[in-house]
Amino acid sequence: MTETVQSAAQLDSDRATYDELLALARYRRSVRAIDPHREVPDELVEKVLEVARWAPSAGNGQPWEFLVIRDDDMRRRIAELYAKQMADKREMQEAVWGHRNHIGFTGFRNSPVFVLVLGDPRVIDAYPVRTAIEKGENHFISSLAQATVLAHLAVASLGLGSQWVSDVSSPYMSTMLKSWLGIPRGMKIYDMFGIGYPAVVPEPTSRRALEEIIHRGQYEPGKGRDAAAVERFLWDDTLLGGWGATGAAKARRTQAEA
Repeated sequence: MTETVQSAAQLDSDRATYDELLALARYRRSVRAIDPHREVPDELVEKVLEVARWAPSAGNGQPWEFLVIRDDDMRRRIAELYAKQMADKREMQEAVWGHRNHIGFTGFRNSPVFVLVLGDPRVIDAYPVRTAIEKGENHFISSLAQATVLAHLAVASLGLGSQWVSDVSSPYMSTMLKSWLGIPRGMKIYDMFGIGYPAVVPEPTSRRALEEIIHRGQYEPGKGRDAAAVERFLWDDTLLGGWGATGAAKARRTQAEA
């Protein structure tokens, strides 16, 4: 077998700079307000998926396949299926956390293109035998995650917006989608994202300081968070508390601390 070996100079000429990558990572958003009147050409969708296919994967198994959905009726049916599934999720959320305000974002429904991320679990055979037995499913899922993350970064690089729709992997939604779209039973529906032009670009969410999350040499106990610190973080900085944006979230945190 003949391998193509690139020189260091060739590789360097193709390399994106660190500053470019950092700027892109900071710019990327989960966009839930999509302009329904602007189309996204096939050329841009293919650019997104060209980046995704270069993702790293366990054993170079490349488990990903992408199903691009443009049909108006099918996109409407998928959005309605998602909304239907949200009923149980909202009830569960309210029972456990006392509110349901962050369940059921459906901004993706206005995206002119949906992309389903599919995975072929047969590639687990590419892993060493013990790896496949012990953690084959984990490696398979992490490989699909790598491709999905690169796709979202590519979307952002093109000035477009995307939203994660992980609920498509639930038994209910995946069963229905496989039936509607002719997806083989053996394939895994991992995720879905819409692609469209943002109507509104959301503010960036907060990030923990770099020094808080780096441990040097060994775990540094002084950087560990106690239960109260984690509780504050959940209600002030994550989706659970609406990123600190809702009175209900703050009230819930105050009650928990009382």
